[in-house]
Amino acid sequence: MKKVLSLMAIIAMLLFILTGCVNVNYEVTLNEDGSADVAFVYAFDKETLEQMGTTSESMTEDMQEQSQESGYKIETYSDDKMEGFKAIKHLDNASSLSLSEVFGEENVKDTDENKISIEKKGSKVIFSQNAEIDLTSMDESTASVVTMKYTIKLPVKAGENNANEVSEDGKTLTWNLTAGQVNKVEFKAEKGGINIIPIIVVVAVIVVACIVFVIIKVVKKDKKEEPVEEKKEDKKEE
Repeated sequence: MKKVLSLMAIIAMLLFILTGCVNVNYEVTLNEDGSADVAFVYAFDKETLEQMGTTSESMTEDMQEQSQESGYKIETYSDDKMEGFKAIKHLDNASSLSLSEVFGEENVKDTDENKISIEKKGSKVIFSQNAEIDLTSMDESTASVVTMKYTIKLPVKAGENNANEVSEDGKTLTWNLTAGQVNKVEFKAEKGGINIIPIIVVVAVIVVACIVFVIIKVVKKDKKEEPVEEKKEDKKEE
């Protein structure tokens, strides 16, 4: 399937037969249990397709069949300007995600560095990726024809990242991939675990409160005892 879905093959076809635009969007939703829901969209300019007297379905028939054989569910995709198909698949383990399925083996190697990492440390789960999508084999002029995006949806707010777009809640990261360049994808997010700082603050407050309480109690006790001693001394003098 990787050869059929190679981005280079798609781009080559489009540059030869289309003068319009194409969108390639790859979206990964990471779940709390370490699984992932993957979706990629190939969509073509409706006006250009109409002028050519063809449809996106006829152009991508082989791709759709190969995607289904690899476990993807195929849906028709359409918006105001673009039409194509959307492929969806669930992965029990997000670490098995292969970027080369969409962007091609010639651009992304299936190395551990390029894969999504899900590391469990006690009650803490760390999601991260440090990948390179090398599109230097593509002519830079392709960027004017093809729009490519890679999106990660996290179960928690992301920490350090180099995404081009970040949602308001900090959970959705989007990278705009550029032809003719090495596109780096970096992010890290942590879920769960115990934040020790608030605990230290609470304990410190309790300790200080206890010390103050003891001091106040001792001072009050001393004040109560002083008059009693004075009365005893007065009786002795009498």
